[in-house]
Amino acid sequence: MIHDQDGQVLPWVVLGMTGLLGMGGLTIDAGRAYVAHSQLQNYANAAALAAAGVVYNTSSTANATTYANNYSASSGNKNANSNLGTVTTTVTTVCLNLLQPSGTKCGSGSPANAVKVKESASVSTTFMRMFGVSNLTVSAVATASMQGVAQPWNVAIILDATGSMATTDSNCSNVTEFQCALNGIQALLAATDPCPAGSSSCSGSTANFHVSLFSFPNVSTSNVSNDISCSSGRYGSSQPTFDIYTLPVAGASSYSPITYTTSGKNPQTWAATYEITLGASDADANGFVSDYFLPSASNGLNSSSSIVSAITGCMSPITSTTNGTGALQGAYSGGITYYASAIYAAQAALVAEQKLYPKSKNAMIFLSDGQANLVSSTGDFPTSFTASPSTSGLSTLTSTGVYPSALDECQQAIVAAQAANDAGTTVYGVAYGSEQTGCTSGSGATDTTLIASGRNAAFSLSQLTPCVTIENIASSLNTFYSDYNQSGSGIDLSCVDNAHTVSSLQNIFLSIASNFTTPRLLPNNAT
Repeated sequence: MIHDQDGQVLPWVVLGMTGLLGMGGLTIDAGRAYVAHSQLQNYANAAALAAAGVVYNTSSTANATTYANNYSASSGNKNANSNLGTVTTTVTTVCLNLLQPSGTKCGSGSPANAVKVKESASVSTTFMRMFGVSNLTVSAVATASMQGVAQPWNVAIILDATGSMATTDSNCSNVTEFQCALNGIQALLAATDPCPAGSSSCSGSTANFHVSLFSFPNVSTSNVSNDISCSSGRYGSSQPTFDIYTLPVAGASSYSPITYTTSGKNPQTWAATYEITLGASDADANGFVSDYFLPSASNGLNSSSSIVSAITGCMSPITSTTNGTGALQGAYSGGITYYASAIYAAQAALVAEQKLYPKSKNAMIFLSDGQANLVSSTGDFPTSFTASPSTSGLSTLTSTGVYPSALDECQQAIVAAQAANDAGTTVYGVAYGSEQTGCTSGSGATDTTLIASGRNAAFSLSQLTPCVTIENIASSLNTFYSDYNQSGSGIDLSCVDNAHTVSSLQNIFLSIASNFTTPRLLPNNAT
């Protein structure tokens, strides 16, 4: 019949089914791409977080690119996924302004402080092939740094405060070497949130990170509070006219100031401490504080904290004009450099602090620019003295090069630091403008007998320099840093750290801080 239309709807059904199948196919293929993207994002996150902690490292086996690739989804790596096909991983290290210390920005030559990881895969389609699309390219990007909350650490910072640190460093904004070092410590603390994850505030007992500040020469106990309150004078008129060192015993389980009674030309009784924060109102019984962090402040630090007060304006290097009446006359006007006693003091305090927090780890950061130059029989330096309590200090100097002694002083420091490392403390050694001579050559050379071995840098007696000393003070070459770029003569330009990308003091401290914190993801558009 002319009007019979049976079967004429079939072409429309075919067309409609094709469209429906295409839409269904698009949904299925898009869903597969979404799942692939989600997986790639997880792998990119894992790779970036794994690499964040080594962004400052240059070792071929421990740098950001190597770590990121190891944890990527590319074939043969820890997160490889055959369902994704061929995955391409791109790793880029970047410098982000938001991670820089207050008042500084990334510039040409700035070391990277974060890592970006991009994971890309080509996902094959099923239904979309009918429309000429056989593959969908899927990518995910993650950015990470190590400036997250701190892990459980107790950290003792030992700072050289002798007169040579008063030298201006044109490579550090024309401030003194001492101020440059203080700026580095500020950067470390501002990058290390002591509170556990999710906490907006914390006290010493709940904090993860506990830090104490030591300096050498040691400071009169009657005047040490001036380094926190910004009152004048680190030494008083009762200080002997020489810069005597108190000598804590090796292997002690706690640290406290030592009272000395000297004999000789000017017999006196006085007490001194290496630990600046010991006894501060916000410090615990061992001199460690955790209240330094305040993200809302312009420098990220709490100005009410004792350690912040010390490092942002109160402390100064020892010079003949800052020590008070009668202190450090003649040859001693810059303070005596003697490493071992300060290292033993810091290690004793760390041992006690770890008893308070058994799940924590210990670290020591040692910074110096000079050679050891303790003397035992010049001018007013006493040849004998008694210590109180007798269990905390030594009463005589040995003549054999065994601590405490004016002989083999560089090696005594190596022995002291190696003992700390063997006890579980990670020791960071920072050589700041190490001198070309010292230890075994030049004026004031002290080391005459080989009493120590170089675990990190082997040496003969004739090869022992301040740089080699600090290399071996460090637990490993991965914990040794050097800034040899500052102005001045006599700098050991061969004192180069080949394990890290940083050579300026502030970036060195940021690199050290990365070892104490947890990695965190950042927005990919962060600058």
